[in-house]
Amino acid sequence: MNKKTVKSINPSKGITRWDEQWAKQAAWLAEFFKLHGRWPLAAENHPKKNRLGQWANRQRDLQDRGNLDSGRSKLLTSLGFAWGKPDARQSHWDEQFSHLLEYRKKFPKNWPYARQDFPKGNRLGLWVWRQRQAEVYGRLSKRRKERLAKTGFPFELPDSWEEHFQILKKYRAKNPAKWPKAREEYPAGHRLGLWCHLQRCAYKAGKLSKPRTNELNSIGFLWDVKLVNWMRYFDHLKNYKRKNLKIWPVLEAAILPDHRLIAWCSSQRFKRKKGSLDKSRVALMDGIGFRW
Repeated sequence: MNKKTVKSINPSKGITRWDEQWAKQAAWLAEFFKLHGRWPLAAENHPKKNRLGQWANRQRDLQDRGNLDSGRSKLLTSLGFAWGKPDARQSHWDEQFSHLLEYRKKFPKNWPYARQDFPKGNRLGLWVWRQRQAEVYGRLSKRRKERLAKTGFPFELPDSWEEHFQILKKYRAKNPAKWPKAREEYPAGHRLGLWCHLQRCAYKAGKLSKPRTNELNSIGFLWDVKLVNWMRYFDHLKNYKRKNLKIWPVLEAAILPDHRLIAWCSSQRFKRKKGSLDKSRVALMDGIGFRW
């Protein structure tokens, strides 16, 4: 935007640095629209660290109060500027939908999984999961559903329970002393830990079918997540004893780098003393000769 344009904003006054700054913001506003096909939201910057969205809303507020210079008002109108403040939620949905189209163009055989970022730092997978949830509960608008449907969007995922169960069996065969942690992947990229967590949630809510419950029971599946964590520390303790036959984890055991195991052992002693440690756990501890 050149000086002639700046002069046209307010020809009755000399050009000040404030006029020049305003003209720069107007130019950046036009550039933003050219890049994105929309006007900036209140929290958006363009270029970096320039609060263009706030500036655009400030022009709207001045216009509403009749305090915006007529030359500036005409200039923004000539750019096609939308004087009404944009719907932030709709703009966010449109932006994520655009990212989804980009993702599908790059990965035509895949759809984003729940925790996947695309592009980096943008939680597209979470947005995709929310669209499915909205459709299930009847909260997805007809227009949005139609736009997603045109992309072949899978509103219902195929039932892959048996596939996950077989992978869990392979995991247990390879790691017989432990169960997957909530965020553990096995194999790489496959969120087996999350799947196990979801089975526990479904079981607790009474929504896991009896045949599936029986299948998991057949491999000794641990339903109580607290027991899973307890067994993890118990296995850690057994590994420690294999390396330190005559020493138990106590505060004086300076050779032990993991002080969480020391705290866990102290907690077991305290709970047993109070009588709140489950008898089955006491029996397991006694079975390895734990020093109470």
